[in-house]
Amino acid sequence: MWTRSCLFALPIASFAAAPTDAELLKFVKDRAALERVTPKPVEMTPAVSTRCNIDALLIRRTGDHSGAASLVFANEPAVLPLFDPWGKFPEGSLLLKEKLGKQDHKTELFTGMWKREAGFFPEANDWEFFTVDGAASKIVERGKLPRCASCHEDFKKGDQVSKEYILPAQLTGGRIVLHSSQAKVTGEKLRYENEEKKNTLGYWTNPGDWASWSFEVSRPGTYDIHVWQGCGKDNGGSEVAFTTAEQTATFTVEDTGHFQNFKERIIGRVTFKAPGPQTLEVRPRSKKGAAVMDLRQVMLTPVAGNQENPER
Repeated sequence: MWTRSCLFALPIASFAAAPTDAELLKFVKDRAALERVTPKPVEMTPAVSTRCNIDALLIRRTGDHSGAASLVFANEPAVLPLFDPWGKFPEGSLLLKEKLGKQDHKTELFTGMWKREAGFFPEANDWEFFTVDGAASKIVERGKLPRCASCHEDFKKGDQVSKEYILPAQLTGGRIVLHSSQAKVTGEKLRYENEEKKNTLGYWTNPGDWASWSFEVSRPGTYDIHVWQGCGKDNGGSEVAFTTAEQTATFTVEDTGHFQNFKERIIGRVTFKAPGPQTLEVRPRSKKGAAVMDLRQVMLTPVAGNQENPER
C-alpha cells in the first residue's frame, strides 16, 4: 500500500535545519526513500557531464564524458517546485543527482543542492552544493561552491535549478504531476501563459479548445484527480470534463474572484487497470462567462488501499 510516510527516511523536522555530514550521507544512501522524479536515466550533456566528474574535481583530469546519464531525486518540499517553471524551493529542499557511467552504468558520484536559510549564499539563491563519492561513503565537498553555482546561474527563472529533465511522469511515491506548462493545447485561443504572475493555461474563451497531457503509468490503481483552477468574479459555472483511461469526471468551475486566484479541488477519481501510456484530456462542456477558467496544474494522487506495492 502506498502511504505518504514512505517518502521520508528522516523526521520532517530535519528538512528545516542544515544536515550534518552524517545526515547528508544518510539521505544519499537512503535515496530510495526520496521521490525519484526521473523515471528513467536522463542523458547528460557533455559539458555538464564533464564538470560533474569526480576525476576532474579531485585530480583535475578532463576527457570525453559524453553519454553519461543521471537519475534525479527530491525530498518532499522540493517535488512540486520542480514541476513548476517558476517554482521557488523552500528552505530544507533537497535535490540529488546520481551520475551513471556511460559504459557500465554504475554510479560514479552524486551531486546535490540543499536550500539553506535566507542569506546563506545570496549569489546562488541560498543553495548549498555538495558532491559525494559513488559509494556514498564520503562527502568530497560541500558549501558555497562557486564552481557549482556558476553552472546554475543561467536558471534564475527556476530558482537556480535546471528543470529541463522534468516531464509529466509518475513519481516513485505514486503521484502523477501534470503542470500547465507541459500541456498540449488544441484550438484557437487557449494557450500557456508564461508570465510568472500567470503561469497557467489561459485565454480559454473558446469552449471548443482543449488541453491534454501524455504520461506513463507504472503502477495501476485508483487515483483522486486534483485540479488547481481559477476563475474571475461572476464567471464561474462552466462545466468541464476530465477524461483518461476511458473514464470521465466532470465538475463545475468555481468563481475564485480572479482568474489567477487558484484553488485546489478534488473533482473525481480514475482507475488505471494496467501499466502503460495514458493521455488525460480536459474539455469544456459549456462556458458560462467570459472564459471557462484558468488551469495551473492537475495532479493524480493514489487512493490508500487501491495501489500496487511500490518498488522503492
